[in-house]
Amino acid sequence: MQYQIEDHRIVASDGQQFVGEISFPAVQGYSDRVVAERVFVHPDFRGQGVAVSLVKRFIDYATDQGWTVKLMCPFVTQQFKQHPEYQHLLLPEDRF
Repeated sequence: MQYQIEDHRIVASDGQQFVGEISFPAVQGYSDRVVAERVFVHPDFRGQGVAVSLVKRFIDYATDQGWTVKLMCPFVTQQFKQHPEYQHLLLPEDRF
C-alpha cells in the first residue's frame, strides 16, 4: 500500500488505483487545528484494515505537525476511544 499526503488528506493506493483516504481540513481561524472529517475506503478494499492504517498515518502526521484534532468522523472517533494514546491530540475538554 502506498500513501500520499496531499492538501489536508492522506490518500492510499495500491500503486495503480485509489484505495481510500482520510480528510482533515483546517479549522478556520486556527493554524494548529484540523477536523478529522471522514475516512473513506473503496468497497473493493474494505475489511482489510485500510481505514485503521489511514487513521494511524493521520495520527502520526498530526503529531508531527503539532496539531490539535477535532473529531467529526464516527470511525475516527471510535479509533480515539479504542486508543487512549491518541488523546494527546484532542483539546482537554474533548478527551474521553
